[in-house]
Amino acid sequence: MRRRLPGTWSLRIRERVPVAVLALEGAWLVADDGVVFKPVEPGDPVDLPVITGLERVRLTSDRAYRTRILLAAVAILAEWRGAGLLRREPLSEIHVESDDALTLRIGDDATEVRLGAGPYRDKLARLRRVLDELGRRHARPAYVYLDNVRRPDRVTVRVR
Repeated sequence: MRRRLPGTWSLRIRERVPVAVLALEGAWLVADDGVVFKPVEPGDPVDLPVITGLERVRLTSDRAYRTRILLAAVAILAEWRGAGLLRREPLSEIHVESDDALTLRIGDDATEVRLGAGPYRDKLARLRRVLDELGRRHARPAYVYLDNVRRPDRVTVRVR
């Protein structure tokens, strides 16, 4: 809201758009700016990726942690689209590990993809190449690990 003299007010309203569901003693909608804005109610979209693995006490007491983790999760969703993976694989879960590393569950079979710590853009580009190659071979991964700290260019894949 802004006041412009003489006697004029300017009001800007922005509706929050949910991009994920936070599973934390119930289900909460998370907006595209990383803000948890309301509990999930009947009629709300439920076909969104679920963010799991967070501790309620830490999330509610440490604002910097909450902001960092939720923005990282929202950024993963944007990077997922940017890497062209959204058309290929649905992203169903973003799990935050105890060391704050991220693990994804993708596809209808909930394939595990360990991303580890950021940055994620290059890791998702490597994941796209792996999934494309497996698709050409008519194979499906059981898991994909992109969290090798010593050799970040390496990807570990187990084929079903």
